[in-house]
Amino acid sequence: MVKTALGLVAGFFAGSSWYLAGKIRSEALTVGPGPAMPAFDDVRFVGLSSGQARLRAIGDQPGLFQAGLYGIAWPGGTGQLGASATVSGGVGGDVVTRPLTVTSGSAPRVGQLAGLERCCFLGDPAAALGSPVRDVVVPGPLGPLPAWYFPGRGSTFVIGVHGQNGTRRDLLRVIDIVRPLGLPALAVTYRNDQGADPDPSGYHRYGHTEWTDLEAAVRWSLAQGARNVVLVGQSMGAAIVAAFLARSPLAPKVTRVVLDAPMLDLHAAVGHQVDRFLGPRINRRLLPVARRLPAPLIWAAERMASARFGVDWTAASYLDETAWLTVPALVTHGDDDPRVPVSISVRLKERASRLVTFERFPGAGHLESWNTDRSRYTSLVQEFLAPVRD
Repeated sequence: MVKTALGLVAGFFAGSSWYLAGKIRSEALTVGPGPAMPAFDDVRFVGLSSGQARLRAIGDQPGLFQAGLYGIAWPGGTGQLGASATVSGGVGGDVVTRPLTVTSGSAPRVGQLAGLERCCFLGDPAAALGSPVRDVVVPGPLGPLPAWYFPGRGSTFVIGVHGQNGTRRDLLRVIDIVRPLGLPALAVTYRNDQGADPDPSGYHRYGHTEWTDLEAAVRWSLAQGARNVVLVGQSMGAAIVAAFLARSPLAPKVTRVVLDAPMLDLHAAVGHQVDRFLGPRINRRLLPVARRLPAPLIWAAERMASARFGVDWTAASYLDETAWLTVPALVTHGDDDPRVPVSISVRLKERASRLVTFERFPGAGHLESWNTDRSRYTSLVQEFLAPVRD
């Protein structure tokens, strides 16, 4: 009887660890480059009036119900949804009424499907921001890296690095903020992005290899006349920024950094997502009395991920020591982030308190601080970067 019980426990432990290792691969490592435009599979227009749209979600779309700015695209046009959201019941599910501004193309029609996008600025970037933009190519270590260059009159360049499976379009929110400061800006791509070569591992490496692509973008900016650079890192992009600052001989050219929901500890992010999503699902089936998955189970899953997929947990952690941060940093983070725990930003503030300005955004999800409070986010970034204006 005891041997049977021990065998069942061992089997559960091994099977669950194998399963979790596979989820680490699919959720954290697998490459799925973001599309240029969202797919039309998030919501349906069920009513339209002057400046208002009535929308019904298709599946689980929490962003539709939250008070935050969103982009929306439908066949033939793009627009922006205002921050207010009024929910009412209806046949087929709840209907959300939100302000709608058409930014390009034709107006939507009732019955059309649409896609939501937190980056908010859709369509042509020059038209979206009302700013000149040039398509440029950065010579990267693996091959050409497409980028958008927004000219400015200053000699301090802002270089933006998007997050895991994101796109350079995610950076337009920040570029829209720095344009009035006169700072030239570069929205870059890196390995595994659409239009760029893949990493030899086939996976995201959380800065371990991607930092050399950022180094190429810094080198390109210096060749265009930059004397200094500001680095903006979103989510995994913050890990790329940290790895660059730790390893590149060009790091002294960086004068300030802006980090949004920084993924600076992959182990902590995995634990956060397991607790929030996977743990409850497994516990309901196998450990109904447990509130969290046992720490040894997560540890074993991470060891399996290292063996199966080459995850270097040490290389994906930038908080054990923070000597890489030698310049002022503005860190923003939503405290309802389902992917990157706000505790990572808190720890960075604790370890480098003299350099870090940390701003928490109540109720904001992953990379949605700008969306939930655009005016506050804009003021923070502009005030932080004002000293580097030429």
